[in-house]
Amino acid sequence: MSSSTAALSRTLKNITLTKIRELEKQRKTYAQSKNSVLEAAKKVDDDPRAKIALLLKGVEDLNPSSSSEVDLSNIRRWLEQSRFDSTIPETMIHQFEEQLRSQLHVQTRRLDLGALYSRLLTEWLNPTESSDEQVSFEDPEALDGSFEVVEKDRLKQLKDKFSAVVFTPLETDEVEISHHLERLFVGDVGAKALERLRRNIESMGTYRKKNKAPFDDRTIRWCLKGLLVNDLLRDDKKAILQDFLRDEVARTEICDVLNMKIADLKNWEWDAGEEGLPVEPRRQLNGKYRIMMDEDILDAIFLHYIGMTWNVGMKTVLCDVARDTGIWKHNVNVPEDVKDRRRYFLGDHRSRRETGTGVEMGRLETFRDDFFLSQLPSKVWQGAGGYDDDDEVDSDDEANGMKSPKEVKQQLLRLLATEVQLQKTLHGQVAVVQSDFQWFATGLSHSTLFAVLRFCGVDEDWISFFKKFLEAPLNMGPVSEGEPDSDRLQIRKRGVPMAHALEKFFGELVLYFMDLTVNQEASMLLYRFHDDLYLVGEPEKCAVAWQSMERYSTLMGLELNKSKTGSVLLTGDDFTYEDSEIAAKLPTGSVSIGFLTLDPDSGNWVINQKDVFAHVLQLSKQLAAAPSILSWVHTWNSCIGRFFSHTFGVPANCFGKAHVDAILETYKHMQEFLFPGNNVCAYLKGLIEERFGVSDVPDAFIFLPEALGGLGVRNPFIDPFLVRDKVCESPAARMKKFLKDEDDMYNNAKAEFEELTEQDRKRRKRAIYTDSYGESSISSDLEKSLEAFMTKEEFIAYRESTSPELAALYQELMEVPQKKRIVTSMRVSNTVQKLEESMNEEGQESKGELEWLLQLYERELLEKCGGMSIVEKNLLPLGILTILRKKRVAWQMVL
Repeated sequence: MSSSTAALSRTLKNITLTKIRELEKQRKTYAQSKNSVLEAAKKVDDDPRAKIALLLKGVEDLNPSSSSEVDLSNIRRWLEQSRFDSTIPETMIHQFEEQLRSQLHVQTRRLDLGALYSRLLTEWLNPTESSDEQVSFEDPEALDGSFEVVEKDRLKQLKDKFSAVVFTPLETDEVEISHHLERLFVGDVGAKALERLRRNIESMGTYRKKNKAPFDDRTIRWCLKGLLVNDLLRDDKKAILQDFLRDEVARTEICDVLNMKIADLKNWEWDAGEEGLPVEPRRQLNGKYRIMMDEDILDAIFLHYIGMTWNVGMKTVLCDVARDTGIWKHNVNVPEDVKDRRRYFLGDHRSRRETGTGVEMGRLETFRDDFFLSQLPSKVWQGAGGYDDDDEVDSDDEANGMKSPKEVKQQLLRLLATEVQLQKTLHGQVAVVQSDFQWFATGLSHSTLFAVLRFCGVDEDWISFFKKFLEAPLNMGPVSEGEPDSDRLQIRKRGVPMAHALEKFFGELVLYFMDLTVNQEASMLLYRFHDDLYLVGEPEKCAVAWQSMERYSTLMGLELNKSKTGSVLLTGDDFTYEDSEIAAKLPTGSVSIGFLTLDPDSGNWVINQKDVFAHVLQLSKQLAAAPSILSWVHTWNSCIGRFFSHTFGVPANCFGKAHVDAILETYKHMQEFLFPGNNVCAYLKGLIEERFGVSDVPDAFIFLPEALGGLGVRNPFIDPFLVRDKVCESPAARMKKFLKDEDDMYNNAKAEFEELTEQDRKRRKRAIYTDSYGESSISSDLEKSLEAFMTKEEFIAYRESTSPELAALYQELMEVPQKKRIVTSMRVSNTVQKLEESMNEEGQESKGELEWLLQLYERELLEKCGGMSIVEKNLLPLGILTILRKKRVAWQMVL
């Protein structure tokens, strides 16, 4: 039996089998009764009215719900009318007969399709070949790519590579690190900010040590739930955590033990025994193998608590320093003299609109809200996986407004695309730089971590604890059969244990100071997601920022990943960039996210077809090896509905309509490759006929969701078509329109100013340039400069900080367009409305996608199934199907 079903309860399986048997019994009973009705009708073939009466009674008896249909309920009355009224023609009598026969056959088809569904599910539960339903794909955005293992015979190589890194210390210069960090806090402002940082961190550490009994039922519950949503523990140990959640007595005992541990924090050691902590390559949900420790459950809970409390506390402190101390550079504030001049020339109404509404403020807010220390949770109960988190966000996190990693990546992609459009148009040039770190969490230098902790004011007691956590005693297992395990015990000297909450704490703390370094030295924002690094802006500033990043990496013992490093320098239509010295300072290589690559010629984000079809080739092999049709569907949906849908980039205004068309073309070519001369619907129908001998399967059976009796196969073309008519036609044209509108605004403002009377101008001057004592602050030079309206250059000089129109355009380009829903019949609307609750729970189809499908197949459903569902929901074993659907397909690609 597939490992996907190994954990299913025996009770649920029995219920499923009971449903399947009951459905089969109903199908046979109906077939016998229907045949009896048809035989009786055949005996009165020479009396059409008697025949119709028998057929009508049969429909009403066998399928009572159908008698409520308007036509069927009226047939009896029309039939009686025809005995007396010759205006009821014989052709109509024959139509009544056909309609009734069709109704009898519809129920047969519904029960037959229900039986087919049961056979498909049985095939999935009991495949002829063992399969763990794991698809071979590598996420193109995966982290620590050099530790990627794609073949089982290379697992030993993975362990050897891991050992070569983590058991060899990487010594960095703690004194030089401290000096560099001190240079980020210069002057009185910097000194006060640093003092505030250290004071708050010291207080936080002291409080944590003084709180000798922090574990209570509430605390232990969020610790258990946090460990259940990350990849730290194996499934068998997660099952024990589930038991703890249900057992109040066990939780009380655990709290007592953990409070004892924290009261004696100085003497904490890993519960590893003489042989150390076993280490194993463990496959993650994204399909990659990672070297994981098999640690004690109590240690895991204990460390999760400490990690999450430090995460939340440190995020609060670092955000406080970034927001309120004045050491971060930004271009949000406009000089007061500039504000005064704009108020004088443009009037109070325009000046009020320009206050706090510019693009610069939007950039800063987006950076702070979505990218700055985004991996540190704001609440202790939020998800706390490691640097390999999957693309989904925990439901509790989602309820608290926390974006999933997938959503943050898409927002980053839109931000880069929008900035390219804006800066090419407004400044004539823009650079984009991309990089990440090689083996970031696995290879972090311990001396670097201790240097940063000490600089921040973490006391030696906590540093001693963190040192013991980092220097875990690992047992890599025997080199050869018969060798004692204890001979393989080694103390870790580099890197951070994977998937712990403390992994994020250490990683974000080190990279926080890279963020600050780039901001201080280049006056830029470093957009960072985990250790994925992105710069976008003026080429000169990007070059300075990149050099800062290189120096910082060297200082901290970090290695930039050359294979994922690159830059693109773009110019506008009317500009050329000739500074080869600046270009030479930028890194070589392409810039890409997922399957989208930034074209260095056009500045558009284009789909990398070569990479796409390498994955499609692997998908075709996996689909061909699927042991059952439902596992085939599961694999297809995971790939088409989850993998490609976001690696192509979610359609947005900053990409334009051409991007949507490129997605549709790519899906078209994928389908032509996977099903030559055919399509996914016809292919599956052929597969069903080949394996089960069932033909004449409705198309709707393939695509409708399980709740309506369909297989729920995702159609990748629908979602792009839902936004195609709403997305911005051309973002470049939209930017050019802004420039024209800006010209008009300038000319209108100039005309309005020149129409002011001398008295009006004097009133404005008094309102702006007179102090509270009635004294004028206007110098003779200023007085002279106020005579003629500001130049166009002055009008646009601070537009990224002042222009509400540009801010609105920026926001418009960043937006994902609303879906244009299809026009639906009342029948379709009612069906969707009834299904909305279950749709939200299952999350398989959006409302717009479901409406599209139902309206497309409405006629077929009515003709072949007599309604908007294929099979009655209560007849299908959907409970076990829902559990099977939740099994995630792991992507791990061999190229």
